[in-house]
Amino acid sequence: MAEDLVVFQEKPQAKFLIAGWRRQWSDGGEISSGLPKYLIDQVKAKRIGEMSLEVSKMCYPFQVPGTHDMYRPTAAYQNGLPSGELIRENGFYDAGNGLIIFMGEEPWFRIDIYGEAFFQGLEVLGIDKTVAVEGYNGAAPPEMERSVSCVYSHSHMKEWLEKFGLRFSNYGSQGRSGPTIGMALVSMAHFQYPDFEMIRLGAMAPMFPFLSGASDPVGISKDHRAFYDITRRINAMFKLDLNLTELMTMGENGSRELQESLDKISEENPNAKEMIDRVRSEYNVIPYVDSVELDPALDKTLEDILRNLPDEPDSE
Repeated sequence: MAEDLVVFQEKPQAKFLIAGWRRQWSDGGEISSGLPKYLIDQVKAKRIGEMSLEVSKMCYPFQVPGTHDMYRPTAAYQNGLPSGELIRENGFYDAGNGLIIFMGEEPWFRIDIYGEAFFQGLEVLGIDKTVAVEGYNGAAPPEMERSVSCVYSHSHMKEWLEKFGLRFSNYGSQGRSGPTIGMALVSMAHFQYPDFEMIRLGAMAPMFPFLSGASDPVGISKDHRAFYDITRRINAMFKLDLNLTELMTMGENGSRELQESLDKISEENPNAKEMIDRVRSEYNVIPYVDSVELDPALDKTLEDILRNLPDEPDSE
């Protein structure tokens, strides 16, 4: 399309982008909708631009019968007078230190237009690497590190990504499987926008096929432990310094609460206990340990010390 599909009020120096989407399919543990919003709030990121009204017109319905106002665009009025256009939440936020956060709404129509707008935004901002964050639900031990899967846009990225404790996805290789919005954009980067490097990280948020007293599934609706396990990888990938202390604490609290619920269910239901125990024994995760990079000067000093250590005495 000829017209601009993104509009920016500011264009800060930028290198990296974290993207997530509200109202989307792959939002287990509210990872895709909740993690970007958490980071925006934590660092007080400033909105600097958004996808244009053309994207709003072409990529979304006005409403879906039976859902009231869930899918309608945002509107606002002051003293009876409209104070802004009908908009969708597809905004770019400056988090500082070269990091941009994108908070979007999954499109219903015309992924070609939506993708063109997304990559146009990356081009305007000069983004080097993009990580889309998403989540899915599954039976997983709540006290353990979350399993993080990965799809990526270009083959040369694999060696770099192997450093971060990721499971490379074979999604769709055994038959037809529709992509998530993050996966779709990775595929578009590979085939249509090869100048851009894009990664999709998907974490499994614990959810078990039991019902609580409120008839809700037993799991973690907003999985801060998954937020933590994804963000610590992004910190290392982009050499950022996002504070993860609060996320770790909230993640531990949520995991402990779920474990207490599972323990109670196990006491009352032997079949449920068998399943929970089996999940724990069969759970497979590639652990990630944060690497420590030494200052080159310190690294050389340590090397000199080791080189000049006295030889060990001969054994008798």
